[in-house]
Amino acid sequence: MNKLSKFSFATFTALFFFSLNSLSQEVEEIVVTATKKSESIQDIALSIEAFTSESIAENMIEDISDLAEVVPGLVIDKGIGSGASYSMRGTGSYGVGAAVIGSIVTASNGHNYNSSSIADVGFFDVERIEVLKGPQGTKFGRNAVGGVINMITARPTREFGGSYNIELGNFSTQQFNAHINIPISESIRTRLALVSKKRDGTTHNIHTGNDFNDIDSWGIRFSMDWDIGDNTTLKLTTEQFEGDDNRTNIGTVYCDPHPLYGCNPLERGQPNATPDSRGSTAALFNLIAALDFTANTNSYANSVSPDSFRFANLNRDPVHQQTARFSTLELNHELRDDLTFNFKYSYGHRDYYHMNDNDYSVASEPFVGLAPVYGLGPISWNGCFGGFGKGFCEDIDSDRTYEFANVRTYGQQFEVSLISDFDGPFNYTVGAYSLDSKNHNIYQIQTASWNMISKAAQHPYNIPLFGGALTGYGSTDLFLPLVLGAPGTLTPAGLMALLGAIPQYEVPTELQGYLNDDHVHTDSFALFGEMYLDFSDTTKLTLGLRYNDDTVTDNIQSCITTFSCGYDRYPLSQRLSGEYGFFPTEVIESDDSTAYKVALQHDLSDDVMVYGSYTTAVKAGGNNPNETGTPDPYAPEETAVTEIGFKGVLMDGAMLLNTTYFQNSTDGMLISAIVNAGSRNNNVDAEIEGLEGNMVFFLNETTRLDA
Repeated sequence: MNKLSKFSFATFTALFFFSLNSLSQEVEEIVVTATKKSESIQDIALSIEAFTSESIAENMIEDISDLAEVVPGLVIDKGIGSGASYSMRGTGSYGVGAAVIGSIVTASNGHNYNSSSIADVGFFDVERIEVLKGPQGTKFGRNAVGGVINMITARPTREFGGSYNIELGNFSTQQFNAHINIPISESIRTRLALVSKKRDGTTHNIHTGNDFNDIDSWGIRFSMDWDIGDNTTLKLTTEQFEGDDNRTNIGTVYCDPHPLYGCNPLERGQPNATPDSRGSTAALFNLIAALDFTANTNSYANSVSPDSFRFANLNRDPVHQQTARFSTLELNHELRDDLTFNFKYSYGHRDYYHMNDNDYSVASEPFVGLAPVYGLGPISWNGCFGGFGKGFCEDIDSDRTYEFANVRTYGQQFEVSLISDFDGPFNYTVGAYSLDSKNHNIYQIQTASWNMISKAAQHPYNIPLFGGALTGYGSTDLFLPLVLGAPGTLTPAGLMALLGAIPQYEVPTELQGYLNDDHVHTDSFALFGEMYLDFSDTTKLTLGLRYNDDTVTDNIQSCITTFSCGYDRYPLSQRLSGEYGFFPTEVIESDDSTAYKVALQHDLSDDVMVYGSYTTAVKAGGNNPNETGTPDPYAPEETAVTEIGFKGVLMDGAMLLNTTYFQNSTDGMLISAIVNAGSRNNNVDAEIEGLEGNMVFFLNETTRLDA
C-alpha cells in the first residue's frame, strides 16, 4: 500500500466518523536514542522520524522498501551490481563502484550495517526504527553525510515467553515470525528471533516458461543481556540471514532505438522496450568474432516485448543468493549517576551472488556468420559463461548478454563513547570510532561474441574452413587480424603467417567479457562529539564537531577481455597458462577532514519547539571502476545543510505536526555515468532545497489521519 492510498483511506474514513467532541486520543510520545541517550523525539533539534514496534506493524513495514513509502524524501532502489541506492531529500549514494562510500548510513543498534544486505534482509523482531535526515557525523561513528537509518532490535526481557505470527498471501506468500525470551538467571536474559519468507515468482518469463522474482529467505537472531553488576550491562546480538531465489536486481530496460547509437543515450525511451544492438560494442565484436558480416545488425529487430511488467522475455531466469552475518557486542557502564561509558564492537560478513540477463530480451535474429559474403552457414555452438566457481553452459545461436556480481565483504567496527547527564546547563557526548573493512567485488558483463572470441576451437568454421588450425587459439590477438584481414587471412598461406605471428592461448572464462575485479580496503578513524548548553529552561545551543581520517586502498583489475588489458598489465606468461590471474593497479586515496554542527532550539511552549541548524560533512574520495583499470580518482564530497524546523503537539495532544525547511549545498556530489564499457563517477555541485514534514492527527477515538 503506498502513501497516497493510506492518506486517501484515512480521509475517507474521516467523513463518516469525525467528531470534534471525541478527541480523547492523544499522540504517543516516542523516545529515541539518536543522541546516544533516551530523549523524546519532540525535544531534539533534528529532523527525525521514528517508528515503534506498534507503528511498524500498523504501517506494515516489513522491509526497507516499505519504510520508503512512509518516510517523505526517502528513496531506495536496487543498484547496478550488488549494490542498493539510497537517497534522502534528493541527495544520496549516486556513485558506482566498490570504493564508493554511501551517503546514507544503514545501521543496526547504532553500528553500520551493509546497506545492500539490509535491502534484502528486511526488519524482524525490531523494537524501533529511527530515520535521521541530514549529516549525522557528530553523533554517529560511521560518517553519515546524508542521513541514518538505524534499526534497534528487540532486547530480552526478564519473563519467559514469546510469540509467533504466520501470514499468508497471494503468490503463495508464506511468512513466519517468532521470538522467545528465555531468562537464564536474575542477571542474564536471552532472546531468540526467527523469520522465514517464501513467495512464488511475480513475473512470468515467456521464453523459459518459468515464474521468477520469487522470495526464499530466512533469518535468525540471538540476543543476550547480562547485568555484570549494578552499573554494568553487557549486550550481545548476533544474527544470520540467507536467501536463495531468483528475485530481480533491476526491473526493466528503457530504450529509444537509434540506427547509429543502438539505444539512444540522449533519450530515456520507453519501458520494457527491446534493446537495439546497432552501433554497440556487442555488435562490433559480433563482426570481429565472425558471427555477423556487419556491425550494423539489430539482433533484436523482431524480438517480443511484453506490454506488462508482469511479463518478461529473458534468455535465462535470474539467480540471487546472499548470506549475511552481523554481530555486535556492547558494554554500558555507569561511571557515576550522571556519566556513562559505552564500548561497542561489531563484525559483519557478506557473501553475495547474482546473475541477470543484462539485455532484458531474447534476440530474434540468428548469427548468420559470414554467409552473405562467403556462402557459409549460420553459427551455433555450446559455450560457458561466468567463472569464479559460478556460471553455466548453454547452446548459443544468437545475441545475449549476461551480468554477474560476486561479492565478499568483511568489516569490523570499534567505538567508545562518554555520555553525560548532568543536572546543570551543560552536557556532552564524545566518542572515538574506527572501521576496518575489506570488500572483494567481482562484476562481469559477458556476451555471445566475447564467449566465441575466447576459444576459437568452438567456432563452427574451425574444422571445415581451417582444418582445426584455430584450436588452442583465442582472444582478439587472433580474431581482429583474421576477420578484418579477410580474404587474405583465410587462405592457407595467410592463415599460417597469422598464426605464426601471434601467441597461442585461450582466454579463461572469467575474462571473456568486461571484468571489474576490485579489492577495496577501507580504514577509517573518527573523533566526534556534541556539546549541549542550556541558556535557559526554554533555549538550548548544540555545538558538534567531527574529525575524520579515511584511507581507501583500491587494488583493481578492469578489462574488456584481453582487448583492453595490454601485455604490460596482463603478461604473456599468464595468458599462456590458460588460467585467470590478478594483476591489479593500486590506488590509495587518503583524506582527513573536519565537520561541525551548530543548532539553536527554543521552546515556544511546553508542546511547541522551533529550531535552526547548520551542519557540514565530508565524504572521502575514491577510484573509478573504468574498463582499463588505470588510476582515475574522484574527489571528496563536501556538504553543508541548513535546517529550520517546527515541532509541535497541538489540540490538547490530538495532533503531532513536525515540519522542516532544508537547504543542501554539496560541492563534488558523485553522479555516475557509463563511459565506454566502464563506469565513471563525476563530481558535480548541487543545490537542493525543500520542505518536509509529518503529521499524526486523531480525528476521534477510532480514526487517525497520518500524512
